[in-house]
Amino acid sequence: MAKEEKKEKAEAEAKEAKEKKGGSKLLIIIIALLVLIIIGGAGAFFLLFSAPSDEEIAKEIKQDESPQEIVAPTPESIGVVVDLKPFLVNLADPKARHFLKATLSLEVKDDEAKGLVEQFLPKIRNDILLLLSSKTLEDVITIEGKVRLKDEIMSRVSRIIGPGQLKDVYFSQFVVQ
Repeated sequence: MAKEEKKEKAEAEAKEAKEKKGGSKLLIIIIALLVLIIIGGAGAFFLLFSAPSDEEIAKEIKQDESPQEIVAPTPESIGVVVDLKPFLVNLADPKARHFLKATLSLEVKDDEAKGLVEQFLPKIRNDILLLLSSKTLEDVITIEGKVRLKDEIMSRVSRIIGPGQLKDVYFSQFVVQ
């Protein structure tokens, strides 16, 4: 019996030693995590809540107080607007049937350029129709796609009426279904 008690006592001591080792490792890990959290929190606090310097505040006040220059449009900068009839085309989507209805306005340099647009209106409408019907839904659904389409229309119309005659193209209606 004495041997059994010694054996049990030795096993209990070994178990306690293992628990102490495991407990100390766990304690070290917990302390390290707490230190990292405290350091991270302090860093975030200083980044988010640090006050701007007096110089930065003075710059902002100076910018707010300075009068903003408003540029009024001059008669030379305002062009003549030519409204086109609406375009209704099927989009070039192989998987689904989508259509686009767009109404455009062309801003041209002067009355002479307006006369050119009216003179070449069938050719202008033809080129715009061909361009619109070559687009897919993905081409025209995003803002970037609409801007790209506007640039392409400007390029085609400028080729027809001459460089420098067209100032801008405006979409007054743009429906995709």
